[in-house]
Amino acid sequence: MMVDFGVGLAPVEPLKKVTWLARKAEELGYNYFVHADQRFNGERDVFVTLTADALNTEKILLGPCVSDPYSRIPGMLATAIGSLDEVSGGRALLTLGAGGVGFKQLNLEREHPNTALREALVIVKGLLRGEEVTFSGKMFKVTRAKMNFECRKDIPVYIASRSPMNLELAGELADGCLLATYASPEQLEYAIARVERGAKKGGRSLGDVKLIAWVYTSVSDESAKAISNVRPFVTQALINTSPEMYSAIFKGLKQEIVPFLLKCREAGDMRAAHEDRRYLTDEVIRRFSVAGTPEECIEKVTEIASVGVGTIWIRPFSAPYSELEHEKVIVPFAKQVMSKV
Repeated sequence: MMVDFGVGLAPVEPLKKVTWLARKAEELGYNYFVHADQRFNGERDVFVTLTADALNTEKILLGPCVSDPYSRIPGMLATAIGSLDEVSGGRALLTLGAGGVGFKQLNLEREHPNTALREALVIVKGLLRGEEVTFSGKMFKVTRAKMNFECRKDIPVYIASRSPMNLELAGELADGCLLATYASPEQLEYAIARVERGAKKGGRSLGDVKLIAWVYTSVSDESAKAISNVRPFVTQALINTSPEMYSAIFKGLKQEIVPFLLKCREAGDMRAAHEDRRYLTDEVIRRFSVAGTPEECIEKVTEIASVGVGTIWIRPFSAPYSELEHEKVIVPFAKQVMSKV
């Protein structure tokens, strides 16, 4: 199975550096370049950043990953992504998720995320198709809304999630699904089954939904160093994963992991999880990432492709707790892993 690749990163470095990375990713053969739509941790505005990327690249596809419908209401999201598509010459995509970063500072509550995403999908896709949209939902309302400028009607809208309900929603209504931070066959097969269930509910087949693996990634000649680089981010993702998924995604591992994570989740104790090595061993971290030597990363990519996932977006980390120097992962991954797959 052919696999294509993308890069996702938080735009915390100077914009000139970020646009340089976009050009570099395009030169190296990545097909997608996406940015976290977050705030208050040094991130630049995602649509300003993506516009800068668009003006400095020619082919690579661009979009936020992820935008949420709370901090960016659906009507304004549609306008922003339509505008990005215009300035990029038809290269925009939108990835939606439940969000959360910066919500405390903005006094936002992440209420009814499945409903919010469903309603946002309906509104955004209708507006992008050029329709006049009137919608009255539980979370959002629009009245005779229309963008009134020419827009590509098939701009893809994806959902990124680890939630069972949102995975099903992606299968039902979205153009694609980011299987967030799942990197091993057992996890992916469970998540894909949820997407397929949603597709059937929507009168579609699994083949109608683009499947994308969204994986924390680091590559190094020292396997332990690469694992260390992704550990904090994998740990945080595991704590934020719906406990409903735990029995499936930890299948074959020590089940003591589950009560430990639940305890950390309930206490909000991220530090204990980050520092743990008894339950969250290197084996566990490796299972939820593409991290290790080039040969180990090739093996992991091959595993991901083996369950029918044809697109992989890497979230590169060059050091623990760091969102800097992404090129230290993007370049060797392209030359030592992508070129071998």
